Amino acid sequence: MIISKFKLLILFLAIALSSCDREATSSYFRDADFNANWLFHMGDIHDLSAAGEDDSGWITVHLPHDWSIIDYAVQDSLHKGPFYKNLPGGVDVGYLRNGTAWYRKEFISPNVVEGKQIILGFDGVQSQMELWVNGILTGEHIYGYTPFQFDIAPALKGPGEKNLILVKTVNPGENSRWFAGAGIYRPVTLSVLQSVAIAPWGVYVTTPDVSARQASISIEIEVSNRQDSEVEVSGEILISSPDHQQMKLSTIAVTVGANSLATLIASGTIEEPSLWNINQAHLYSAEVALLANGKTVDSYETSFGIRSIAYSVEDGFLLNGEELLMKGACMHHDNGLLGAAAVPDAEYRRVQRMKENGYNAIRTSHNPPSESFLNACDEIGVVVIDESFDHWILPKRPNDYSNYFEEWHIRDVQAMVYRDRNHPSVVMWSFGNEVQERADPEGIEIGKTLANAIKELDDTRPVTQAVCLFWDNPGKDWDYSEGAFSMLDIGGYNYQFLNYESDHLKFPGRMMYGSETFPQYAWENWELVKRLPYVMGDFVWTGMDYIGESGIGHHDLFDKQDKAQGSFLKPWPWYLAWCGDIDILGNKKPQSHYRDILWGESKLEVLVSTPIPEGKESRLSYWWWYDEENHWDWEGHEGKLIQVKVYTSYSEVKLELNGTEVGVSRIDSLDKFVAHFELPSKPGELKAIGMQEAKEMESVVLKTVGPATHLILDSEKTTITAHKNSLAFINVQAANQEGLVAATNDAEVKVKVSGPALLQAAGNAGPVHQGSLTDNTFSLFRGKGMVIVRSNGEPGTITVELSSLGLEPGRVTLESN
Repeated sequence: MIISKFKLLILFLAIALSSCDREATSSYFRDADFNANWLFHMGDIHDLSAAGEDDSGWITVHLPHDWSIIDYAVQDSLHKGPFYKNLPGGVDVGYLRNGTAWYRKEFISPNVVEGKQIILGFDGVQSQMELWVNGILTGEHIYGYTPFQFDIAPALKGPGEKNLILVKTVNPGENSRWFAGAGIYRPVTLSVLQSVAIAPWGVYVTTPDVSARQASISIEIEVSNRQDSEVEVSGEILISSPDHQQMKLSTIAVTVGANSLATLIASGTIEEPSLWNINQAHLYSAEVALLANGKTVDSYETSFGIRSIAYSVEDGFLLNGEELLMKGACMHHDNGLLGAAAVPDAEYRRVQRMKENGYNAIRTSHNPPSESFLNACDEIGVVVIDESFDHWILPKRPNDYSNYFEEWHIRDVQAMVYRDRNHPSVVMWSFGNEVQERADPEGIEIGKTLANAIKELDDTRPVTQAVCLFWDNPGKDWDYSEGAFSMLDIGGYNYQFLNYESDHLKFPGRMMYGSETFPQYAWENWELVKRLPYVMGDFVWTGMDYIGESGIGHHDLFDKQDKAQGSFLKPWPWYLAWCGDIDILGNKKPQSHYRDILWGESKLEVLVSTPIPEGKESRLSYWWWYDEENHWDWEGHEGKLIQVKVYTSYSEVKLELNGTEVGVSRIDSLDKFVAHFELPSKPGELKAIGMQEAKEMESVVLKTVGPATHLILDSEKTTITAHKNSLAFINVQAANQEGLVAATNDAEVKVKVSGPALLQAAGNAGPVHQGSLTDNTFSLFRGKGMVIVRSNGEPGTITVELSSLGLEPGRVTLESN
């Protein structure tokens, strides 16, 4: 592994600047970690002059931090942990709190301030923010999902003096259709730059021509000169390959005018490149040194991948010349029990879970993700549709971004592109989702403006938006959607798979994909992706469960003669959408088992339908799967008929109960990989056997587990880094003596953490909240739960102990180093 001098400099300065009693001595550096030891105050502050004098009412936090999951001080019938039953718009955001809160941090000025740029970089703050430095309003930002930077140098005191940084964060409420979170929920960095420096996100790497034999590379470097005189600049670039081969490039010298920008360009050829793809996510690095008048004044490093993308209705979507069928997931940005906090370990884990479950594509619905999320997609090998907005001028909620769109939309969509354009995982830009004015004349003009703003900065990727039926524009039919597609390179179809082929006849040059699809129609959607080259992928709503849109995935029980339909969302105490293939802990839900069969990840899966009371029938929301579980513990239903589904790609399946054959079912294309059985419930062993040409190929067994006897703790890591952003995810199970999960056990569990770590979160994946997400007591759901611990920055042994009434306690240790 190559560690550059540049990386060592950043590491040193990140440590040096982590507290206010250390100061920067280097003449310049970039992106030092500025997340440690902030103070936090819930509620508004009216006297900023006294904010740095009194620590009462302030607590120490480490960023990223989401204050919407902090428990209310008073707990009563309306307030359960961080949840508030009467919150306006609560069903949208999972009843998690809104309001105003402040962060503060002290910082000692560098030895030299004059002529410097002192840049605070924020990857995202929810939802609106103000930055105050020494009582001076230094910057504001409105959109919670885009990155931004402020130069605080003009507000700083002299060299060696202490400065007070205050950040006001506001979540006004009724501003989102889903849970957004609140506070400085993404990382913060500090840079000290010269007056001549590389502009923010100013290094742009493209690979115009790519083959297995060679690849051309072009690097553009945007240089900012804030001096009152012109300066001659040039660039030197060191390219490092995944196997540590290096190549040097340089630019010609260019004169930058006073208080002006200029662009340096370097190009070259890489022989036998290691291509980035979903199976081998090879990453290169480019270390750029900026020289002014022959002296190095700035350094910048970025990773990139060498890959090509192309698309046509004849060949589909091509990655490095090979067709890629996108096995896609729409994903919101929250991290489940952690709220919206975009801790890098948690972001990496989410992407890793999706890849492990067969997904190769993610649509970041409906906003730019954190940079940590895209870093994970780059490293793991997942392609991304990077989306910017859920609405434009017409609102979806009273306090949403539509109130600010006209003033901010160009800045925000270009911030997304600037930050994300070097990520090889990003293969498409999306500038809208189900925007109400999408096909109206004014909407068409907005779409064109957004497309042009994107392509001004990056013309190497197609642009898209997600278009739905006109349920929000009564009286307009699907044909009116032509305007919404008119400015797109590739069209996103939300829930409109029935229109693929008819639209292709009308618009034979249009590329398409299922930008959102219902899980119940997984087979239909995937068959069309496989059969139609102009349909490049299927993105289910959703890949992973999320907070908010409470209960959009659910079923209701009705009397058979009752013609009523179920509700769109579910009321308190539901807080999860409950529509994901994967739950918030990262575990598979029933539809994920079925999708495994569709995608060839598995050939045989068994699910059992939850018994329906006599005289009732289950009616599903569009986003719900069937009410199924993968266990054989049905106490109280003995002797009653129970439905069993076997999902399989084998031509034949046999089902046995306690060694006795229940039946054999042959599977053909009309069965959509599903075999149905019905049998009286009886404890024991249920066994499904997949058969091909009368030969038994494999089997899956569900056993009656019975009562749990003990708790099992399984830490996904045995070692974590002694860094305050290092997390350990510990899976908790209630199990019987054989170690099998007792899926009917919902025991209350108490947590004790000792050693150099703190309890960050604990809970389960159930859709109904149970109070605090951060205290030391939680309940299991279907026999499972999770504990998340966070390093306090010190090395040592961490011990996590769990206890529950009637169960043997569980214990796990891990090392922090």
